[in-house]
Amino acid sequence: MRHRFEPSRLLLGLVMIVMAVLYLLDAAGKVQMPFWALLLALPAAFLLAGCVTLLTFLLRRARGRRDPGT
Repeated sequence: MRHRFEPSRLLLGLVMIVMAVLYLLDAAGKVQMPFWALLLALPAAFLLAGCVTLLTFLLRRARGRRDPGT
């Protein structure tokens, strides 16, 4: 079973993994990360993923108009 490639989900997953690693490093005392920076990174990640979703939608829509065979 195949499914569409969703770059926004990949991007959001990678950003969440990076945020989790930074949080764990901060909890272990290896990195000094202000808590508000992680709180600001979450909405920024969602906004970035939304922009990528919109761009993907527009590109697929333009490609669909151009290629009548699909």
